[in-house]
Amino acid sequence: MGSLKLRTLVLGLAWLYWPGGPVSCQEVDDGDANPAILSLAASPPPAAGQEFRIAAGEEFEFELTARLETHFEGSWGVQGFALSVAHDCDVLEITGATQDGTDTAEVFPLAFERTETVENETGCGFVCSVILSLTQPVTLPPEGVFSLARAGYRVRPVLAAAGEVSTTIEYRDGLRGSAQPVNNIITWRGRTIVPCASSFSIKLVPAEVFLRGDFDGGGVLDISDAVASIGYLFLGSRAPGCLDAADTNDAGRLDLADPIFCLDFLFRGGALPPEPFPLRGPDPTEDELPCSLPEA
Repeated sequence: MGSLKLRTLVLGLAWLYWPGGPVSCQEVDDGDANPAILSLAASPPPAAGQEFRIAAGEEFEFELTARLETHFEGSWGVQGFALSVAHDCDVLEITGATQDGTDTAEVFPLAFERTETVENETGCGFVCSVILSLTQPVTLPPEGVFSLARAGYRVRPVLAAAGEVSTTIEYRDGLRGSAQPVNNIITWRGRTIVPCASSFSIKLVPAEVFLRGDFDGGGVLDISDAVASIGYLFLGSRAPGCLDAADTNDAGRLDLADPIFCLDFLFRGGALPPEPFPLRGPDPTEDELPCSLPEA
């Protein structure tokens, strides 16, 4: 995270184009386009289709970073901000929130900083309020994308058996920590601006687990899996219980290369099968093979 240069005075506005998902915006007082947008970025990032795949019994956690993109002209940037970020209490639990490791944490010492997790009648989530300086003309740079706060989340265990669930984490005014309710605002040139805000929506999908190369479902990879694979491919023998497991080389398809890969590993010191191996687990790669019986 490169070093931030602290900026001082002057004014200006620029148009903002945001190519991402749903965004709610409010015009600034003089009718110009809003020069600031709040967004949320996940680590690890979700798979294609905004999915997190969760194996049965897995304690799945991820982190979100609250980010601010600004497009102010001149040398005056954001002087302070307040965040109120909410999630569904029934789906996620928050494990912590901090400013550590963010761009704004580099502006030290801050004049005021307060970050709290929230779980009360106003909702679940976190609030964060920051003033960079009360005595000096200190601001963030006027243009760029800046990390403001970080929060950790854990998927509630009941979700593992509930099938596919969609949920949204969003900037929502009104969460209250130990003081008054917090609204999402930034301060620029002594003025309050309500920034645009982009929510973060994901699908939590139960992930099927298997052992790579275990064609016959015996729980181990051995010569019987290579024999069963050849029988399925060329002799009309029974199909594997899990097509993804039968893809021994993780090429995304079933063919002669799979039993050859298996035999090479078992008897010629060949490469290890790709994950999940040597323990059962979810498939870390995306392909078209399901872990289920093929349709007749």
